[in-house]
Amino acid sequence: MSLARVRWIAVVLLIVVVALLVALCDRQPADRVAGEGAVDEELGPGVQSVVLFFADRAATGMVEERREIVVGEDRASRAKRVLEELARGPREGSGVRTIPAATSINSVFFDDAGGVYVDFSAELLANHPGGSTGELFTIRSVVKTLAANFPDIETVQFLVEGDEIETIAGHLDASEPFDVAQYR
Repeated sequence: MSLARVRWIAVVLLIVVVALLVALCDRQPADRVAGEGAVDEELGPGVQSVVLFFADRAATGMVEERREIVVGEDRASRAKRVLEELARGPREGSGVRTIPAATSINSVFFDDAGGVYVDFSAELLANHPGGSTGELFTIRSVVKTLAANFPDIETVQFLVEGDEIETIAGHLDASEPFDVAQYR
């Protein structure tokens, strides 16, 4: 990587960090929690408290982790940011990453019937560790995270590079949208 590119990346990161710090300093305390999910009010300009779900270390359940993140104004960009945060993995010691490393969220969009479509990069399939439990926890963490932060959604469809997929790791059918009610 060239020195000029490294400098450019450093400047962009510095701007993002400064904007985040300014936003966090101006935030108001959160007082209301929506159901079992995310805080139902913004904490400042572009900052929102969200809830993420990771697998527990014993692979027997889910671990909830709350974070404050900078989000976009429209619903699709907020959902994309929430899932990008999920893809970064847990910060606390009790959770386990459910989205393979290097996986990107290409886009997220909502339909008028309560459906949400998540387009992942090819690394979701290429880097997935496999196994039916791992596959189930990937699906469960994405669906539960979206449902907690967007309580009006009804289904979640996984896409990879814009295409529908049949399965993530060969064990569960991902060709149809996942019903959120089954994962709450």
